[in-house]
Amino acid sequence: MLPLMRRCLLLISLLLLTCQQPVHAVQIVNDSVVSKGYHLLMQVRGHEVTTICIMNMEADAHIVGTVINEFGIKVFDFTYDNGKAQILNVFAPLNKWYIKKVLRGDFSFILSNIDRGENAVKKKRRLDVMPNGDISVRNERYNINYLFTPIKTENETTE
Repeated sequence: MLPLMRRCLLLISLLLLTCQQPVHAVQIVNDSVVSKGYHLLMQVRGHEVTTICIMNMEADAHIVGTVINEFGIKVFDFTYDNGKAQILNVFAPLNKWYIKKVLRGDFSFILSNIDRGENAVKKKRRLDVMPNGDISVRNERYNINYLFTPIKTENETTE
């Protein structure tokens, strides 16, 4: 039974790879909500995870978003309001209180500084805005790096 499951998983993975279409970010959802998309590279102690981060930013600084891997499997959801982030619906292997605590602190720092367009430092976290628009975040305490690369919209790619 196990070899059959592995073979099916391999076939499904190959099918998803061949059918995958490029992701484009939608910039304005309506008058009060802006949607942004980022390719997110997370590096933790020599391991790398590539994901896509999509977030809706409302005019009142309330942010709702999700982080999914490139196959469409949700890693976690997050919300941000009043300077605090919440990590929700975490993928089962990562659903540990100490992982959620670090993610909550990192995303609180990231989301409070992501739209400022300038570098920021707080405690053992550092956010750097690159000239090409990428946003690099480093958690020095736990040696975690995040690299947010904006997903180009169709209008931006044709210019």
